[in-house]
Amino acid sequence: MLADMPLEELRDYRPAPYREKDFASFWDETRSEALKIPLNYEINEIGYMVSSIEANQVFYDGFDRSRICGYYLLPKTRGPHPAIVWFHGYGGSKDRIISYLKWVLLGYAVLAIDIKGQSGQSLDRSVYPPPSTVGYMTKGVFDPYHYYYRGVYMDCLKAVQFLEGRPEIDKDRICLTGASQGGGLSLAVAALSSLPKLVIADVPYLCHFRRAVQWAEEAKNITYLEFASLIQKFPEKEEQMFKSLSYFDNLNLAAWVKARTVITCATKDLICPPSTIFAVYNQVEAPKTIKVMPFYGHDLHTVTAFDEERLQFLLNYL
Repeated sequence: MLADMPLEELRDYRPAPYREKDFASFWDETRSEALKIPLNYEINEIGYMVSSIEANQVFYDGFDRSRICGYYLLPKTRGPHPAIVWFHGYGGSKDRIISYLKWVLLGYAVLAIDIKGQSGQSLDRSVYPPPSTVGYMTKGVFDPYHYYYRGVYMDCLKAVQFLEGRPEIDKDRICLTGASQGGGLSLAVAALSSLPKLVIADVPYLCHFRRAVQWAEEAKNITYLEFASLIQKFPEKEEQMFKSLSYFDNLNLAAWVKARTVITCATKDLICPPSTIFAVYNQVEAPKTIKVMPFYGHDLHTVTAFDEERLQFLLNYL
């Protein structure tokens, strides 16, 4: 059963990108500003119970010099190593080292960061102009230069910059991955950086914003409902909001992706409806694959059910 459209319609669903005239220059300016900020990184070894891996906590300066925290995990085999960058879901954190252990034991380095201001250890130093509502989605949403996700996208881009400078990493073999918010961030960073070779986006969020907000009628879709809640209070600002969001919508970024792209889509997903995911997938011009998962919803079970296929894509293309 599909959440919103028959599968044959989804495969042809191709809403047009809606970029502002300064879309490219906005991102050129933003990337330039972000990459000029020194990383000032710090790597601290963690005494971890599995002796066959090197476990570290890393800190670096993000877009607005917010201090970003992550795990930096390495095999104790000879490098340089292929690397996986993991971005977590909305409101979450990098969780625990055991979540990544299998990938390190298979020979991959892993960098898993906390998204700033969410439930991990990354600091958010930015100040966002009002109004906004509860959550992260509407912070500064009426001005793209002050929107929360401008900094988040650049913090994630700087995670790739960190790996690029590490001698133990094979910079030609970097994969971006994550689920939900993490999947959306993986796609956005793959669009904004030419370095990743592979992107695996599980049930990605941050896709086709207008459709997603229109679809957000279920209580469990609380994240996209943040927009609706704000516009109920400020209806005159609706178009201004969507104009700002257009800079961050993966629908508008997808054509810039150069890495081989793998996307999963759960047919009963009410959080990231299939139509929002196919809309973005159909804009990707790089080599690509979509995995449709019948009867799955938006949960951890969906992500873990794909793990063996994820490994096959990693072995094939990284």
